[in-house]
Amino acid sequence: MTYAFYLTAGAMLVLALALLLVPIVRHGRRHGRSRGVFALLVAITVVVPLASVGIYVLVGTPSTLAGVEPAKEMDVNEAITALRARLKDHPEDAQGWLLLGQTFTMLKQPAEARDAYDGALKADPANGAAMVGWAEADSLVREDHRIEGRALDLLKAAVAANPQNQRALWLLGISQFQHEQYTEASATWKTLQPMLDPDSNVAHAVAEQIAQADKRAQQK
Repeated sequence: MTYAFYLTAGAMLVLALALLLVPIVRHGRRHGRSRGVFALLVAITVVVPLASVGIYVLVGTPSTLAGVEPAKEMDVNEAITALRARLKDHPEDAQGWLLLGQTFTMLKQPAEARDAYDGALKADPANGAAMVGWAEADSLVREDHRIEGRALDLLKAAVAANPQNQRALWLLGISQFQHEQYTEASATWKTLQPMLDPDSNVAHAVAEQIAQADKRAQQK
């Protein structure tokens, strides 16, 4: 039962990631974005925790996974409902809000994800993961996928609090590129670059984006 549960959860994660990333890739390709950008997006997104498993552990009965008693099946919607009920009674639980936001992100429900990350920020205004999650979800809610306004402010705050926040640096560079601030975008991604394995696909994608930003900066 335990192995079947984990396999099912893993399959759900893969499906959810595919549903999230495919529309972004298609939209980006129509607007001339390079494949390297999406390689980086995939690499960053894959590090999101197995939210469906986490929710089960949080609101379910972990002892049942060890066979102590018959396990009660819980699908994602039921788990979300249970977690929401728990957060209603404990709105100060920033980690619970983060888990809910990550789950909605994987389920391709950015508006709900943004609301959940907002709950995390109300519980912990300095939470870097919630700042980045809110900004990313907000960009997915928007038809133009632009990162501006509160989203941009949150990314700047996340980077100021933790200059090693790779996702915040990546998204901040995207926002700067979108606003034709190519010199600033290049500088931001160059800050990110040394944190990456130079032989990785992610590093190559960042290098490609830096080259594009530098090229456009020279053409202005």
